[in-house]
Amino acid sequence: MAPRLILFFSLFSTTLLAQFASPISWTFEARHLERDRFELVAIAKADPGWSIYSQYTDDGGPVPTTFYWEEGDHYEKVGQTEEEGHRKEGVDDLFGVNVIKFLSDEPTVFTQTVRILDYARPITGEVEYMCCDDTQCLPPTTEPFNFSLTAPATKVETGDGAQEKTPSPAPEPEIVSEATTPATATPQTDQEANMPAEEIIASHRVSLPPPSEDEPVSWALLVEEMGGDRYRLSLTGTMAESWTVYSKDVDPTIGPIPTEWAITGTDGVEALGTVTETADHLKKKYDTTWEAEVAKIDGGTVTYSQVVRAPDSQPIEGYLTFQTCNDEMCLPPRDIPFSFDPATGETVIDGIREDGNTDAAVATTTSGSGDDYAINAEPIAACNVGEAATRGQSLWSIFGLGLLGGFFALIMPCIFPMIPLTVSFFTKSGGSRAEGIKRAALYGFFIFLIYVLLSVPFHLIAGIDPGILNNIASNIWLNMIFFVVFVVFAGSFFGFYELTLPQSWSNRASQAEGVGGTVGIFFMALTLALVSFSCTGPILGSLLVEAVSDGAWPLTAGMAGFGVALGLPFALFAAFPGVLNNMPKSGGWLNSVKVVLGFVELALAFKFLSNADLVGDWNLLRIEPFLIIWILCALGIAAYLLRLISFPHDSSKRKIGPVAGIVAAASVLFAVYLAFGFTKNEDSGSYESLNLLSGIAPPVCYSYLNPCDCPQGITCFKDLDAGLAYAKEVNKPVMLDFTGYTCVNCRKMEENVWSQDRINNLLTEDYVLISLYVDDRKELPAEQQREVTRLDGSGRNFLIDQVGEKWHYFQQSVFQHATQPYYVLVSPDGQTLNPPVAYTPDEEKYEAFLRCGLEAFQGLK
Repeated sequence: MAPRLILFFSLFSTTLLAQFASPISWTFEARHLERDRFELVAIAKADPGWSIYSQYTDDGGPVPTTFYWEEGDHYEKVGQTEEEGHRKEGVDDLFGVNVIKFLSDEPTVFTQTVRILDYARPITGEVEYMCCDDTQCLPPTTEPFNFSLTAPATKVETGDGAQEKTPSPAPEPEIVSEATTPATATPQTDQEANMPAEEIIASHRVSLPPPSEDEPVSWALLVEEMGGDRYRLSLTGTMAESWTVYSKDVDPTIGPIPTEWAITGTDGVEALGTVTETADHLKKKYDTTWEAEVAKIDGGTVTYSQVVRAPDSQPIEGYLTFQTCNDEMCLPPRDIPFSFDPATGETVIDGIREDGNTDAAVATTTSGSGDDYAINAEPIAACNVGEAATRGQSLWSIFGLGLLGGFFALIMPCIFPMIPLTVSFFTKSGGSRAEGIKRAALYGFFIFLIYVLLSVPFHLIAGIDPGILNNIASNIWLNMIFFVVFVVFAGSFFGFYELTLPQSWSNRASQAEGVGGTVGIFFMALTLALVSFSCTGPILGSLLVEAVSDGAWPLTAGMAGFGVALGLPFALFAAFPGVLNNMPKSGGWLNSVKVVLGFVELALAFKFLSNADLVGDWNLLRIEPFLIIWILCALGIAAYLLRLISFPHDSSKRKIGPVAGIVAAASVLFAVYLAFGFTKNEDSGSYESLNLLSGIAPPVCYSYLNPCDCPQGITCFKDLDAGLAYAKEVNKPVMLDFTGYTCVNCRKMEENVWSQDRINNLLTEDYVLISLYVDDRKELPAEQQREVTRLDGSGRNFLIDQVGEKWHYFQQSVFQHATQPYYVLVSPDGQTLNPPVAYTPDEEKYEAFLRCGLEAFQGLK
């Protein structure tokens, strides 16, 4: 409130000054860039001691400088209004808040790039600004402006066929207006006089994959044929969230590498005019990384354009060098080479090659019916963050699951009793206490390392074929094997028999402990991993199947979490041995933990049987019997803990302790929760979704009593041809839903996110949903089967003879993505609307993704 009062009294005390000359004088000028693009420039000169405020100054202080442009269809603004001058930012004594202002020792220049569509109509508007000195402020004032622009001169034919140019000098940009005097632009150079605003004869486009964790900036090359051996080359960069690119005008002595554009190639190829830079968020501000003011593009897109003359259809080559940073780090400068052959139309960017005279980013794949889908995988909008933003969240959730599994394993009878013995060995085996702590910490680290190394083979497998892990997770017979293995593990936990690895393995590892030193400690950790297999194996198996369908990195994240939970206590207890005295003693409760986990393993076993049933289309284990089995397992845990049933290793003196009572009560409540899964949802016509079982239980539509074809009552298609045809008929955008019957995160999205009213309404009313199941094992008709080249670079062919193989190859070949879920928004004719996303449990982000695509589609109309 105080800053506003200061402002009020300052304005009131200086009202009389308004009738005199303003301390800010304005001049307006226009500069021709190329073709139909101009820079409209407003220059503010302040009297000594006076300041004008930035467009981006914070609320609560002075009125920011604001440009109000007359609306009309005779011009288009390109990017935002840029500002440049002697900029100063900080807490202002007059207002008491942070402000951005420009000092009077040099002019303040505001620049707006425009594209002219109709030269007959001027561009008008007004700028509102406020100025202050150290003691007073004048009221906000407006200054009108008027730009009248003329088309650049063009080539004309003389009577003898020779070409002449309209004479055009190359003076410095002329200030042609004071305040409201119309501004007229003339071409800056003789070369620019040869660039009329003409129609594009043909265009060629090729793009790199969307932004990702490894490549946070994606580039697309557009080549436009302008006639007369002239071509306009434009490189557009799309940045992932929180990443920036530095302007071409950055001072390289400050630190960051400015973006640099260079045209190379054969002799005779000539760059015309200067490189233009247009961006959504180009700002010059203080950068904490470099401790200086730098011009950079904060997110969105940036486009660099250059007109090139290539006589006799000579090839054009060049490169763009850029550096990208976020708040935590900067990546090394990167070169993006590009080339264009006017003779063939071949367009290449960074080694990705597309030929043809049409849109070169179009990837073509053959449908099962023999038709071709023309899908342009390059998004036309960047109003949402793509798949890269959601991947890290998924890795952390898998890491958390591994951590939880490791803590469960820690209290198993195979491991828990070894904690005090192992810690005591390290702290009392000679040497100082610090040396003992060091050895215990090394022991814990090796436990972590061993479990992480178990995931390495899956990286090698995924490197050979990105889709192989998905095939493993959805294979019918492997899921049946997992079902049998988990039932066997459950029997072991119940105490009916004991499962161990071959004794020779652990004996050899134990003998190697005698080596001593670091090597001996490693083999001690390996011995623990081997002898505890009967306890850790079932938990690791659950983790393996949960993570492997999403790729090798989620599996590594899960193994890392498991290793941290298992290895960390040894280091901590060695550092704080007094804590061991407060740990519960080993006893019958450890067997109770095993039995409870036996019921959990038995329930999880039916998840794998359900996977095989879904993929094989057996119609055996639908949602009703699955829920009944889980209810029985939950009640079994309660009955065991309440001593209503017993197992072979239980003591006859087993008591019902407070922890057992709490777990038993929780199990009963969980059984009641599962029973609510039989409640009917009137909107979808099937059962209510149980969020806790999303991705574990079969889809609620897979029902004996209340079946439905698509989730959440949404109308969907499972064939691309039929879905696209319907989308064209109703003129709606399409959501390609790459999914799978065994995909855990797909079910979570359908049951937890799609069920929300605002998401459901968008998918029902505004989109056509096409669900493509990549693990559908139905055989394709013989006439639809075909051989394709593998995407692993081997050059080998393989036969696509299943429905799921067709859709999985389609996803990989067009969108360079192999895991599910994966959501792509496209127009009915195959134009990708915005960056695709993967698993996105955040409802607001997913809604933003859908609305972004809808806005992009409406812009195409």
